[in-house]
Amino acid sequence: MSKPVSDKPIVKALVDLCHLHGVEQVVISPGSRNAPLIISFAGSEKFECLSIVDERSAAYFALGLAREKNKPVAIVCTSGTAALNYAPAVAEAYYQKVPLVVITADRPKEWIDQADGQAIVQPGIFGNFVRFQCTLPLSGGHSDDEWYVNRILNEGFTKCTGVTPGPIHINVPLREPLYGKTVYNDKQARRIEVVTGNSRLSDEQVELLTQEISRYERILLLVGAQHHDPQLKTALDKLAAKGVVILTETLSNLDGEHFIKNVDRVVSTIEEDEQLFFTPDILITLDIPVLSKMVKAMIRKRKPHIHWHFSNESHFTDTYQSLTRVINGNPACILNSVAEHMPQRDKRFSDTWHKRSEQSTIRHQQYFEKLDWCDLKLYHLLSKQGLPSLQLHIGNSTPVRYAQLFEWSDGLRWYANRGTSGIDGCVSTAAGAAYASEVPVMLIVGDLSLFYDSNGLWHKYLPATFRILVVNNGGGGIFRFIPGPAETDELEDFFETRQGLSCRGIADTFGLQYLSAANEDEFTQNLNTFFAPSDKPVMMEVFTPNVESGKLLRKYFKFLKNEL
Repeated sequence: MSKPVSDKPIVKALVDLCHLHGVEQVVISPGSRNAPLIISFAGSEKFECLSIVDERSAAYFALGLAREKNKPVAIVCTSGTAALNYAPAVAEAYYQKVPLVVITADRPKEWIDQADGQAIVQPGIFGNFVRFQCTLPLSGGHSDDEWYVNRILNEGFTKCTGVTPGPIHINVPLREPLYGKTVYNDKQARRIEVVTGNSRLSDEQVELLTQEISRYERILLLVGAQHHDPQLKTALDKLAAKGVVILTETLSNLDGEHFIKNVDRVVSTIEEDEQLFFTPDILITLDIPVLSKMVKAMIRKRKPHIHWHFSNESHFTDTYQSLTRVINGNPACILNSVAEHMPQRDKRFSDTWHKRSEQSTIRHQQYFEKLDWCDLKLYHLLSKQGLPSLQLHIGNSTPVRYAQLFEWSDGLRWYANRGTSGIDGCVSTAAGAAYASEVPVMLIVGDLSLFYDSNGLWHKYLPATFRILVVNNGGGGIFRFIPGPAETDELEDFFETRQGLSCRGIADTFGLQYLSAANEDEFTQNLNTFFAPSDKPVMMEVFTPNVESGKLLRKYFKFLKNEL
């Protein structure tokens, strides 16, 4: 006999379709208006239901789960401002193309704007950051309601997990009583499936691209943040062998001996009067964000003749102000076909990039021979550590930028919230990934990001393999490096927002083992303990000098550039 669930037919239909469309995990935040949803998801016994109190953290946690599993994850909250707290993670999921099913309980329409508790206007609350949104009908007692809900939810789920995946919003008005239960028969819900066409191009289209690329010698392909993709790597290896310059970032998760890594390290050395030798005739990009502002600025200044952008979005993304062709389909398949058909290109352009990369690597290594303790030295020591097989999540602002400057152990996988590039959910997202990951997860994060998202540790789902390295440089270190803030009187109070706080209390509150280091010797001595097996997650807080770290990073780029 089936277990009793909510007696709201609309809720049953929603829960059944979540299951049919591949939702396996539901992250629930407590409330009363969402009681029918809680009762039905938990009672169905078809889902793993996780309870996280803070809605903002819960949504980011679900983002980490969905990205790790590459499957849709549902989040469920009560009405009112609870739903608003989902917004940052929903926007991040939209730009990362992560499938989140956002389910918000609501008051009946007649009680909105009537001074009733937890009643705000919720339809359309996530605006431009969802791929689909709907408000379900209240009654659910008529056969047309059942048909309508089935149709509209099937449509929503196909947009959540389609060619261009992303979050969808399902708003569920619910009238009291909220806690009634019933047992339904085992009637199967109807799933509507969409069959997509071949993602490969026709022979004629491949020939068109091959002819166009064959007219130019200087070809550059730029790859930003993405999952590890063996098929794409194979295609890029073939292109590199044909003389195409492949620029990758740490977040690209592409290991290739013929790729140019550490983009900022190389581009920072290029003087204005020699940029012509490094800018391409053809630029090829994918529909994923690129971190390096330096390479963006250089290409925008000296625009290529041709710019191919691979994207399945409905809008045009013209990051480099030079877009000439949008290519729909699977980039790995299409680029593989182009690589097989295109002739060998002149190697002078590729040789120019690789020679500069080798020169910058030598200067990079020389800089650390006598470097004092600072942020940069911390990352240098960590990169030399020989990290075990793990997944690295990097906080925004300085951590993600520092990580791009170093070579790291093979086999590591790198992730960051670069969809909107905010600091507000770094901890929660990493925690969600750690819960789902088959390998240990390590988060490298700044002190402000950790304090901001400390509620990301406020639940019972942190595995003992989770590691957090907090770089405490006394505030927002990025503002001592980027032009502008460092020259203002408001730097410390309003940009850097220096706190003078420690994370020890946070570690104690949430049951993490705590380590600390304030210099190079303490840091290296603690690394073995930090990575050693433990019965609880481990946080190591590393204190670095804020003023000196900013100065030494600026000197680093000058050192790379001046002596070449």
